[in-house]
Amino acid sequence: MKNKNIKASFVNLGCFKNIVDTEVLGGMLSKQGIEIVSSYEKSDWIIINTCGFIRDAKEESIEEIFNAFELKESGEVKHVAVFGCLIQRYYEEIKENFKNADILWGVNNLRELADSIAENSKSEYKEDSLFLYDHNYQRIISTTPNTTFIKISEGCNMKCSFCSIPSIRGKFRSRDISSIIREAEKYKKMGFKEVNLISQNSTYFGRDKGSISLLPELLKEISQIGLDWIRVLYLMPEDVDDKTIEAINYPGILPYFDLPFQHSSPSILKRMHRGGGFYSMNKLINRIREVSDKSIIRSSFIVGFPGETEEDFKHLLDFAEQSKIERIGVFGYSDEENTPAFNMKNKLIPDIIEYRKEELLNISDKNIEIYNKKIIGSSMDFLPLGSWDNNSTIGRISSQAPETDGLTRINVPFTGNYDIYRIKITGYDHELVIGEKI
Repeated sequence: MKNKNIKASFVNLGCFKNIVDTEVLGGMLSKQGIEIVSSYEKSDWIIINTCGFIRDAKEESIEEIFNAFELKESGEVKHVAVFGCLIQRYYEEIKENFKNADILWGVNNLRELADSIAENSKSEYKEDSLFLYDHNYQRIISTTPNTTFIKISEGCNMKCSFCSIPSIRGKFRSRDISSIIREAEKYKKMGFKEVNLISQNSTYFGRDKGSISLLPELLKEISQIGLDWIRVLYLMPEDVDDKTIEAINYPGILPYFDLPFQHSSPSILKRMHRGGGFYSMNKLINRIREVSDKSIIRSSFIVGFPGETEEDFKHLLDFAEQSKIERIGVFGYSDEENTPAFNMKNKLIPDIIEYRKEELLNISDKNIEIYNKKIIGSSMDFLPLGSWDNNSTIGRISSQAPETDGLTRINVPFTGNYDIYRIKITGYDHELVIGEKI
């Protein structure tokens, strides 16, 4: 076989969407005879999928690139390929300063990237078209064998003043529902229990092809496959309507609402180029909880946005506390060039941003405790992920999305069986829920 005995390992950084891209590229390489190995194993190629969204992510990506260069210089790997959002955003600068990389590539033309790695050719990255995978692509699954992600679209048409994603990923483009269903059916046959549907803006799904969101229709069709858990991530709150909320009643659809509100102050939301506000956001939350008392709401907020006053921040604290949102992610504002916010006045100093971040996280801790106390004594489905120690298993309950909402530990050893089963919740330690097998 072509490329026999050639090995490649991946370092994946950033969001769940990057995981899918890494797995798709891994599938392309595997098809060309390259063996995909763990990042802990010796390999011919180390391939880094970078994130270029905010400062911390960029710094992490650059650190990993330098780590790869050290491995190359010591002879532990022969070649380094770097691709993804960071390269897409800063291609010319990185090409000038990272000459030790064998290949530098953006987010598109992944098939040509796979060919370049397989042929060990220093191809120049060029964008012929925007990339969007479908069910025909083989993927190397990097998650545990009971959970995976399906990207339902790519790109974004929103114009949030703080965000660089549209300039990196391009315009919003939806996959066909039939393609998503065929991919989900494949994972069902493979034994997966949980499928997480991801997009930059899942509520916009289908609107690039027509006037209405096709997300409710997609959820109706995918619910008929028989998957245990179907979770939708990244619902833009301004676009969530009753049809979307009521779609949680379809079999297998989890009542988990990932709503990145970003703020609650009208003046800050206006500067962010976002909709919503205290009243409309609370109305949406109340409507979601009316439809199902088992609903879980997750949101992310940016503190320290240019011009954020003490009054604006107090407004946000009050909203977070009164709404009792179960899962809160907090980001300090990151000043990103080539975004409208970059040129805004009244920037806050880092110390104030960090203080406000900690204040909002304190509210988050209180909300988590309220939720955890509420579920003690209840029985829930549990998705095992592996061993915690010799006597217990780590995993997630349905209200815990991958990597973001903590984990659950139960009192039996992991047997290697990844099937979902029932547990009783007996306690908690902050984001770690504790239970026992029923």
